[in-house]
Formats: sequence, structure tokens, C-alpha cells
Amino acid sequence: MDTLIAVALVHLVVLVIPGPDVLLVSQTAVGRSRRAALFAGAGVVTGIAAWALLALLGIGILFQNFAWIHGVIRVAGGAYLLYMAYTLWRSSFGAGAAHAPTVTPLGDWKAYRSGLLTNLANPKAAIFFGSVFSSVIPAHSSAGLRMGVFAVILGLSLVWFALVALGMSTAPLQARYLRARRTIDRVAGTLMAGFGTLLLASKD
Repeated sequence: MDTLIAVALVHLVVLVIPGPDVLLVSQTAVGRSRRAALFAGAGVVTGIAAWALLALLGIGILFQNFAWIHGVIRVAGGAYLLYMAYTLWRSSFGAGAAHAPTVTPLGDWKAYRSGLLTNLANPKAAIFFGSVFSSVIPAHSSAGLRMGVFAVILGLSLVWFALVALGMSTAPLQARYLRARRTIDRVAGTLMAGFGTLLLASKD
């Protein structure tokens, strides 16, 4: 039980720290719809589950022995985040100040895919999970404990991103977004570009 609590606390802290995942789901919620944000959040959670599972299987060792694999994923991820930044900036130029901008519907699959790719764009997640697992989970832990850790990570992620999607998609927030869409999209695009740049500049 102590191991599960420790993993839950560490993962909860990481979840609430603003990053590209939270930024994407929040921007989708206020700028698109609650449904789209929930699907984007589901995509993020799928990515988290994938990285956690790979960490449990020892992908950190693979990255250590074959650094070029980590490098390829890092460059591809940074490039994707920069592309997301570009699309946000491009959309901001279409948001005229003289009239309320039209919000383009975002399909379920496209929203899910954007969340999944945004999370998978950061291979540091696998290293993070690997370091947490190696320091918290006993070396010869049972399969039941490892499944419990995975369930805790998955459950917390689902709850957190559902709360973000539901909370940020309220009518007042969406109304404010429509009034300041150009500025919000440009700020979000700049932050996304910052995340992408940092990932590309990272050496590990």
C-alpha cells in the first residue's frame, strides 16, 4: 500500500503541473467543445498509459543502450509540438476582432489523436516513469503490485484530465475565449512552441 500511495502522490504532482498535455486539453475545452476536450484528454491518458507500461517493461534500459532511439523520438516530438504551435498561431489570424469567430468543430478521432500525439511527443515521460518505478517499486516486486501501480497511474490520469475538460468547457470560460480568441491562441501557441523548443534543445 505504501508503494501505491507514493506513486500516486508523485504522479499527482506531475499531472497538475502545467505542460503541453494540460495546455492542449484546456485550449480544446474553451476553444472547441467539452466532447472534443474529453476525447483529447482520453488521447493524453492513452499516451500516459503507453509510457507507463513501457517503463514497467524496461524501455529506460533500451534508451540507455540505444540513445539514438530516444533522440529520434525527441526530435519528432519537438517537431510535432512546433507544428501544433504553428496551427494555433495560424488560426489566430483568422479570428477577426470585428465579429465573433466561428468555432470549427473538431471530430472525435482528430481530438483523440491530437491528445495522444502531444503526450507521445515527450519521451521524457518514459524516463520519468522508469526513474520513479526503479526508486519506489522493489526490484523483485510481484506482478500484482506492478498492475496496481499501473492502475493508479491510469485512474489518476483519467480523473485529472476529465476534470480539466469539464472545468474548462463551462459556458463563461468559452464566452471569454470567444472574446479574446486571438490573444489566447497566440499565447497557447507560444507556450507550445516553448515546450517543443525545450524538447529539441534537450540533450538527454
